[in-house]
Amino acid sequence: MESRIIEAIKNANKILIVTHTGPDGDAIGSACGLKRLIANTFDDKFIDVCADGEISQLYSPMLRDNVINHDTFENYDLAIVLDCPNLARTGKYQEIIQNAPQIINIDHHGTNERFGHINYATSKMSSTCEFIYYLAKRFGLEVDKEVAKLLYQGILTDTNCFTSNTVTARTHQALSELLGYKFDANLIKEYYFNNQSLNKTKLEAKVLNSVKLYKNNTIAVMKIPYSDIEKYNLSFEDTMGIVDKGTSIEGVGISIILIEAGPGYVYVSLRGKGTDVDVSKIAKQFDGGGSNTVAAFQYHGELKDIEQLVHAYIKENIEEISQDPDGKKLF
Repeated sequence: MESRIIEAIKNANKILIVTHTGPDGDAIGSACGLKRLIANTFDDKFIDVCADGEISQLYSPMLRDNVINHDTFENYDLAIVLDCPNLARTGKYQEIIQNAPQIINIDHHGTNERFGHINYATSKMSSTCEFIYYLAKRFGLEVDKEVAKLLYQGILTDTNCFTSNTVTARTHQALSELLGYKFDANLIKEYYFNNQSLNKTKLEAKVLNSVKLYKNNTIAVMKIPYSDIEKYNLSFEDTMGIVDKGTSIEGVGISIILIEAGPGYVYVSLRGKGTDVDVSKIAKQFDGGGSNTVAAFQYHGELKDIEQLVHAYIKENIEEISQDPDGKKLF
């Protein structure tokens, strides 16, 4: 499988790398990191990196020396799609990708629809950045300090500072090797996880104060009306990460947040922790996807309507989540 990926890259002169709409750290890190890996290793490759939608200012350090385009050519020899469970998640670039004679699909979501000619997709990796690192390592692609920083940031942000259940021994091994490139990892962690604005802190407090608990306090549901985003002078990107606060509540195994990102548009994010419930299956019922612990979907309609639908789904389709019969698990 992996050798076919490298052969496809070797044989292509004009390459398009695309990730999902509204890209996050894993999407940006894997796309920009892969572009640099290809450029470091192979001569005379033209490479475009594209993503539909606005990019949060949070990720500006990743783009300091990297460009994500919004315009493309009509034809490419090869399209590489990263961190997308399906082609629809690439937004306006879907048709250009489908016109490419060869499509490589690299993703860590368990709901990936294997839409590529070559599919490298499994939920056993913490992030697409971890995928890219091991692909580079296996085939001798030239990792440098800039690549290492990009991939580290993607893993860091996609695992919520390494606290996600998707983190494995293999993830820690990748992180250890990336840190060998001698960049300031502590500064990066401080920037992403100890640099929160006062207004976002106030929004978090309001959201957590109104959390609703279901199924014997094992499922937390939160919501953010667009009026609150405006009230605190924040952006949609500023709401990212709040869903993880739900799983930090003792006894909660599933956290769901409904974010009204604009009129008639709600983004729903789900997290799972320490249960047998696969949150991607919940998301899939609403045409979304993800992995067993991280998932999301989009709803075009009113916040109150999707809130009712989610509440009904929980009531009718999720059995009470079992608790540890012996109390808190010790380590």
